Amino acid sequence: MKNNKYMNRFGILAGLLWVNLLCEAQNWLPDARDLCSSYRLLECTYTGSQLVKCEDNGNDWAVEQWAAEKEFGKVYTFTFTARHDLKNAGVAIAFDEDQWSSDNYVMIPASVYNGNRQRIVNREYATGLDKTDYYRKELALTSNPIPQLSPEFGAKSRLEVLVNNAATPAIAYLKRAQRQGTILLTDQGFEWNGQVLDYGLIVEESRDRAHASFIISAPGVREKKPEFIGFSKSPDKGITVKEGERITIKVTKIDFYCEDVPTLLANFMKNRKIHTQTEAPRNLMPMSEVLDRMVKNIDERYYKGNQWEYYCPENADWISYGWIGGLMNTYPMLGLGDSEHERKVMNTFDFALSRAKGKSGYYYDVLGSDGNVIARDAAARQKGIGLTRKNADVLYWMVKQFMLLKSQGKEAVIRPEWEKQVRLLADAFVRTWKKHHTWGNYVNVESGDIAVYNTTGGAMAVAGLALAAGYFDCPIYLQIAQEAAADYYEDFALIGFTSGGCGDILQNADSETAIALTTSLVTLYEVTGRNVYLKQAQDLANLCSTWIVSFAYRLPDDAPLAKLGANLTGAVWASTQNKHGAPGFCTQSGDALFKIYRATGKVMYADLLRDVIHAHAEGVQPNGKITERLTYCDADSRGSRGDGGKTGWNETNGAMMAMEIPGIYIRTDLSELYVFDHVIAEIVKQNNREIILRVSNPTVYDAVVTVLAENREQAAKPLGDNAFLNWNEKIKVKAGKTVTYKIMK
Repeated sequence: MKNNKYMNRFGILAGLLWVNLLCEAQNWLPDARDLCSSYRLLECTYTGSQLVKCEDNGNDWAVEQWAAEKEFGKVYTFTFTARHDLKNAGVAIAFDEDQWSSDNYVMIPASVYNGNRQRIVNREYATGLDKTDYYRKELALTSNPIPQLSPEFGAKSRLEVLVNNAATPAIAYLKRAQRQGTILLTDQGFEWNGQVLDYGLIVEESRDRAHASFIISAPGVREKKPEFIGFSKSPDKGITVKEGERITIKVTKIDFYCEDVPTLLANFMKNRKIHTQTEAPRNLMPMSEVLDRMVKNIDERYYKGNQWEYYCPENADWISYGWIGGLMNTYPMLGLGDSEHERKVMNTFDFALSRAKGKSGYYYDVLGSDGNVIARDAAARQKGIGLTRKNADVLYWMVKQFMLLKSQGKEAVIRPEWEKQVRLLADAFVRTWKKHHTWGNYVNVESGDIAVYNTTGGAMAVAGLALAAGYFDCPIYLQIAQEAAADYYEDFALIGFTSGGCGDILQNADSETAIALTTSLVTLYEVTGRNVYLKQAQDLANLCSTWIVSFAYRLPDDAPLAKLGANLTGAVWASTQNKHGAPGFCTQSGDALFKIYRATGKVMYADLLRDVIHAHAEGVQPNGKITERLTYCDADSRGSRGDGGKTGWNETNGAMMAMEIPGIYIRTDLSELYVFDHVIAEIVKQNNREIILRVSNPTVYDAVVTVLAENREQAAKPLGDNAFLNWNEKIKVKAGKTVTYKIMK
């Protein structure tokens, strides 16, 4: 590994740097490494947001400490008691690592991936890259300023976030050369004067990169506050403490043999909740009620012009292809199965599929109500490009909708022109892959060449081509899908994140490509029957878990979401730049997680999906509208659900979840059930022929609960797409009532 190369090259110099540079003010690293201790207890003093003193074994605090061995790791409890009055004070726990290397992987959920060691530029929101960066194959992965460990050897390297900047209060890292994985789990913060002050999550490396410290500080004090784009002056500061006052920090430390990043993330997924152990999500709104409300919202977006009619995915009279919702919000409307929604969807296909298309077969990003292309975001400044993810979304969802129509017995309504246009899109992906062996972040819509390289932006095209291979009886589509999946998975396994799904954030790591690649790998598993794809899909689902809130963050009492008693467990963070939680995945149901649970029996994937489903209901306003805000991060709409606004993609994913995920899943041969819906269910009686359920609806809304009941033989078969059409068991439960229901085995 590079660590050895650096140590050989700079051996003597490294030692001198370690001695001389660690004494700098504002340094979290130790003056001298105590190999007999696995951690340091630190006393801190700040001037504003600047760390001016960081000492261990000081005179300001007395410390009681306990350690408990658990099967999963060691649980530490540290109680600091002030020996005298203090100002601008704080405390911290530091875990130190020697034999460090900048090759090592560092992750803070939803905030830091692979140390965020990427190229940094300063760009305004949704403007794309500088014009000089396009068509450069060698261009490094590029982001706006975010907390990062420096990629420059010899430079100061420190990142600082608060727990409100993270989906889980945790730091995880992999020492690649030593094959050692470590996960540090902690709480949100500590109670102080009637409020919770967040802990800080800090990582600092020595200038020679041979040493690193991982710090949990109380209170968290950042030198710079991360914003939506870049940083601002930090409002963080130390606290005023009276003699005898106490601060308690609990940390769970898990050390394990770790071959690679997927192994690290698998351990994180398994253990992400063991420390916080917060309450279960609230049962607020049955999935059937969510479906009704989201369908109403989508219908309100139906545009009627002088020439055309179509579903708008955003708060404007245009169609954005794919991200965020175009030709995707039509799926749940088509799934309703009635003639009126079918008519509206057909009108949308007629308008969109034959327009805004380049010579390559790819679509431009946006189609206006006048039938002309609208250049927005990066495309407004670099003519002729399109976001790869948008076209990938269109391919997947259009083929899926063709399959849905066939399953509904409506093959006759599928126009040959629609199929022609979608096949041209599939062919475009094939040609680009054959020429460039990647799909990049952006493509030239006319030539089909890569305009911006890197990223996982085309992840959804893997599933799209896999489905298209069967639909159009074209084996080359499946071949390319498998090649692309292998390439994407290898990149993820090496660097530990996916990126490029969002057109407004350059190339930051994001949750959207993570769930897209998960879905694509599940699709390949179902199409090919190859277990390798199921294993890889689990690895990507584990990455998804890092983006999903794992605990009930406590907001200030005056925050709107706090006043509502909201439990934000299950909110999905967007990206390392767009620092907010949202109701659901953009833009999917997350049915891939259900399929993984069904195929493996691993309940943690069902739990992950249940949390997402329940968090979506937390975002629904009294008027039935919903926005993409469901966040506790202090960089973006802290404590808000955006009441008074509306966001199309959250309407779409809510309808998708309600449609594609069964409310109750039952394994009849195991006499086991899992409840995804906002109801309570249990098996009260059974025999060889039937199962009797008791289902209670604690919400204020009547519920129609879908049920998927199957035995081992049935569960061993791929669920496939559009499976909800076969879920004929539906349990009606009035608000606040309980019913019994018979399921035949």
